[in-house]
Order: sequence, then structure tokens, then C-alpha cells
Amino acid sequence: MVWYRFCAVAVACALFVPAPVRAASYTMSEAVRQALESNPGVESSRHSVDAAEAGRKAARSSFGPAVSSTYSYTRYNEDRPSRHERNSYMWSVEASQPLFTGFQLLNGYQKAALHKDSQVLQLDNTRLAVVARVQARFLLYLKAEENIRSTRRSLERARAQLALARAAYNVGTRPRLDVLQAELDVSRTEATLIQNENERDIDRAELNTLLNLPVDSATEYVGDLKPLPFELTLERCLELAFRQRPDLLMARKSVEIAEKDLGIVRGSWYPRLSAFFNWNTSGARAGAAGSRYSPDGYSEWQTGVIATWDLFTSGQRWFSAGQARSQIAALEAQARSAFNESAFEVKSYLLNVQDAKRMIAVAERSVVSARESYDDARMRYELQLGTNLDLLTAQSDLASAELSLISAKTDYLTALSRLYAAIGEIHPGLDVQGEPAVRSVSVD
Repeated sequence: MVWYRFCAVAVACALFVPAPVRAASYTMSEAVRQALESNPGVESSRHSVDAAEAGRKAARSSFGPAVSSTYSYTRYNEDRPSRHERNSYMWSVEASQPLFTGFQLLNGYQKAALHKDSQVLQLDNTRLAVVARVQARFLLYLKAEENIRSTRRSLERARAQLALARAAYNVGTRPRLDVLQAELDVSRTEATLIQNENERDIDRAELNTLLNLPVDSATEYVGDLKPLPFELTLERCLELAFRQRPDLLMARKSVEIAEKDLGIVRGSWYPRLSAFFNWNTSGARAGAAGSRYSPDGYSEWQTGVIATWDLFTSGQRWFSAGQARSQIAALEAQARSAFNESAFEVKSYLLNVQDAKRMIAVAERSVVSARESYDDARMRYELQLGTNLDLLTAQSDLASAELSLISAKTDYLTALSRLYAAIGEIHPGLDVQGEPAVRSVSVD
């Protein structure tokens, strides 16, 4: 009976005790997509696009008629001569329709539409920036993980060397100096391991922040630093950048918006024409119901056309037009500067990609040579043909070569990520053939 009760309790615990929650895991592609969906900066840009679209619709509504209504009550201190009532109620309804405004309404609507297009491009620019930050930090996280694994291998070698030095010292074949040097090498390697683990934790915290996750979440980011191919030429990269980079398209839109501002200023030189209809009634009662022949109230309507022309404004319009023209010239210069800067960015990032690719080949050869050197130094030390300093030097060179290879791979992928951002494309996993690029939204 006791055995059956014990089994029943065990089964109940297994059924009702919740299983431990596993930490979320993200690849680079998944992390990028999570950031594009949940990052607060991207969300803010989306709301800005919605606000700009509402502004465009508001500007479009200004072409239509406007209707207003007014109701008032007035109390006089004594009877009015024409009416034997102290109370006066008035109700009026007025409708107006702009007919010609010197193209100000048209330019205002076009400006609002351009502003909406600019906000769409700003959203694309924000997405590019967020992706670049996520990918750069993701690569640093992978680099820290690789550094940790490499440092742990170095620590195993250092501890093995320490054990070997102690054994040789115990039998009297090696001096105590070898033991002390080996202990120092172990301590330095442990300190490097602690530093690498701290860098990994910092990278994880920033990735959590970019993905809008709790900063202390034990999220796992998985991947490797395998170099990926890139075959585009400089001419092709520049063509893509000039056609689809959001910041360059925004520079063009800024010039167009400034031209619409100039059109609005110039519209003030023209006369403005509008039609109106007005109906009002007044009376001594709250209903304000009166007639033309009523002794205490009346009702009437009016319709007509109003023309307004500002003939002289003491030079205000002239100087405002000059200000708008100067603003257009300044924005055009800024647009040319943006194009020049983008060309430089594309060229420099492409050179970084090519340089890092060559550095990977050099670092791989260095690792092979350093590993052979370490194996030879260790064998010579075990045969008492080499010194402890030679072995420690070979061990340090091997660790440095492994870390250099990891850095070269990270630099290559980071430069590749920046190059994709410089040409205005988003590759969530940096894989051109495996994943289609997410290009910036073109706005005509």
C-alpha cells in the first residue's frame, strides 16, 4: 500500500507541477523580424506615417465646402424701441465653398502628400537602422560566444601545462619557476574568460532591448560566423543605393516640399474667390423663429461670391518668397551632399568587406601554423628538449591566432551588414541567395 501511495503522489506531482520555462531562442533572421515587429522606434515611425496620412486627408478636405451654425441669446436692460421684448434669440447657418485660392489649397495638399511619402521613407530608414543595430550586436554576441569557447580551450591547455609543470617539478626535472609561470598563465586565461562572458551578457542585454524583450531575459541567440558570399560590383551597389536608399529619397522629397512652400507663398499674390450661403433667424422666444413681417423677429437668407485680394503687404510676401527660394537651394545642396556621402559609404563598406575576406584567409593560415607550433613546443617540453617559456609562448600565439580568426569573421559579416544597409536593402540573415531582400518602399 505504501508503494502504491508513493507512486500516486509521484504521478500527481508530475501532472500538476509546471515544467520549467525554456528560454526563447532566436536566429539572426528571427531576431531581425522580431525587432521589425516590436521595436518601439519602428512602432513610433509607423504611427508617424498614420499621422501624416491623416494630415493628407485633412488637406484634401479643405477643397470641399464648410458649414457652420451659430446660436446666441441676448438679454437687454430694457425694451428695445422696435420690439417690445428684452430677450433676443438668434440662429444662423452659413456654408462656404472656396472657388480659387491662388493654388494655395492645391500646393498645401501636395505638400501634405509629400510629407506623408517622406514619413513612409522615414519608416524605411528606421527599419534599416534597427536591422543594422540588431545584426551588429548579434554578430558581437556570436563573437563573444566563440571567444568564450576559444578561451575555454586555452584554459584547458593552460591547466594541462600547469599539471605537467607540477609533475616535472615534483620529480625534480623542472624548476619551480615553470610552475609559477604556468599558474600565471592560468590566471590570465581565467580573467580573459570572465571578460568574454561579461561582454556576451552585455550583448544579450542590448539585443533584448532592441527586440523589446525584458532586459534580463535569458534569451539564447544562435548562429555561427560562417562567411557568406557577396558578388555585387561597386557600380551595381551605387546604382542600388541611389535608387532605393530611404535617406536619399527623403532628401529629394524635402526639396519638393520646399517647392510647394514656395507655391503657397506665391499663391498669396493672387486674388481669392469663394461662394457663400447664409441663413439666419431671430425672435423673442428660444426657438428663434421669426418671419420677415413678424413684429418681434425676422428670418432671411443670403448668397453671393466674395473676392479678396491683398494688394500691398509692406514687402512681406516678397521676402517670404525669397526665404522659400533660399530654402530650396539649401535643401538641394544637402541632397547633393547626401548623395556624395552615400557613395563614400558604399565604397568604404565594400572595401571593408573585401579586406576582411582577405584577412580571414590570413587568419586561417595563422591558426594552422600556431597549432603546429604549439604541438611541437609541447612535445619538446615533454621530452625535456624545450623550455617552459617556449611552450607558454606557443600557447599564447595559438590563442591569439584563434581570436584573430574570430575577429576577422566578425568584421567581414559586420561590414557585409553595413554594406546592405548602405544600398538600402534588408537581408535578415545576411544570406543573399537563401532569403529575398526586403527593399525600401519606393514612393513616386
